[in-house]
Amino acid sequence: MGLHRQAACGEGPVRNSGGGTVRAFDLLAGSKTVTGLTMARFARTRRDLYARHSRELWESALSGRLRPVVHARFSPAKAARAHEVVEERAHLGKVVLVP
Repeated sequence: MGLHRQAACGEGPVRNSGGGTVRAFDLLAGSKTVTGLTMARFARTRRDLYARHSRELWESALSGRLRPVVHARFSPAKAARAHEVVEERAHLGKVVLVP
């Protein structure tokens, strides 16, 4: 998570992130909060809500109301660059390989 982008006293969700750690000092020094979410636990403990959200999500996607944000498109020949963009974690949206 890019804590350097988070304002003092800010909050930021983490959803199935790529792992890693956050130093406690980085949170405490700026009075920042990180909230984690594990989808598997949510699905297991809140089955009714998970099922409803799942239906709503699919309905939105199939109707065209929900569209992914694409940060960048790369040809397969540029796959290495696409990986670099993802590893830099500076992208907002999907990084897509397009044949």
